[in-house]
Amino acid sequence: MTEESLALSAQEIDALPFGYVALAPDGTIRKYNRYEADLARKDPQQVLGRNFFREVAPCTQVQEFEGRFRRFAAGGADDAPTLSFDFEFLFRHGTQKVRIGFVRSPLEQEIIMTVHRLQDAGLSLSAEVSHEAERGRLLDANDEPIVLAGAELWKALDQLFADRSPEEKRAELHRMGKGWGLQHALRVEGFVQKSHEQTLREVELQVALGCLSGSIGVLGLGRFEVRLDFRSRGLLLVEHHESPFAQMFEQQDGCRCTLLAGLHAGFLSYLSGRGVEAREISCSDLPQTPCRFVVGTERRLGQLFDPAPGSNDVDLWLALGARPPGEAESKEVDDV
Repeated sequence: MTEESLALSAQEIDALPFGYVALAPDGTIRKYNRYEADLARKDPQQVLGRNFFREVAPCTQVQEFEGRFRRFAAGGADDAPTLSFDFEFLFRHGTQKVRIGFVRSPLEQEIIMTVHRLQDAGLSLSAEVSHEAERGRLLDANDEPIVLAGAELWKALDQLFADRSPEEKRAELHRMGKGWGLQHALRVEGFVQKSHEQTLREVELQVALGCLSGSIGVLGLGRFEVRLDFRSRGLLLVEHHESPFAQMFEQQDGCRCTLLAGLHAGFLSYLSGRGVEAREISCSDLPQTPCRFVVGTERRLGQLFDPAPGSNDVDLWLALGARPPGEAESKEVDDV
């Protein structure tokens, strides 16, 4: 969550598919949306003006939660604008694992807290692999055939585009990744239907995204989170952790995960029922720093990467955590 969400109306905040709580620096609740109210089984009108840590969620009076909030709220201008961590709420009606996000809002002198439920979808997505030596096959836990692809294969794939321009190569890799993402979403949907008797589009969005994130982890592709902060601007932000391509091509500068950009475009095209594209805006091989991808329609991404004079999309780049295109490195590099 970023300052983009400050422009949302009360109705739009209530429509968000995750918890949204605006806190004063002392922990007083200023805003409390419907999603969070349903999760905690609280009346929003009865919690406004009360202290979140003392009166509403006393289980958060620990260093792992309130301590982090106090340090974040007191942070200086050079501190990170956001913070996220996992926590387990202890409600009277049971426990709930969540992912907490904080963003500092200097305009309103408040901290926006987001709450995403972490759900175990109960899918049979396992890293267990069996080997049929006689037939030369590998099977996953669901008896589906799999093929192990080492760095050599990906580097050989990279060489296929050696004679292409950087833009042509990006387009081809994106197209390949998008097709991969669409097919993989269909495969995961089979597991979801067995567990939930629903399609990926029918289950809660965070459950669907969690299923897809967990499924690529089994393949060694890391994990990802989709941030909806910029939805009102026609964009989604994907933060992808532990990209193997970023590490595999670490000797190259710039963005190296175009194939994953296509994968996310395929996932989100399938979930939204409309065609979207994705571009990587920052790449990192550091464990604590994710690669970031921005997702939107082709037209919207065109506006973002080539903003018209006077467009506020230039400022949007800072919120996205990347440099505007004009400040990016001029040298295009190969990527997978």
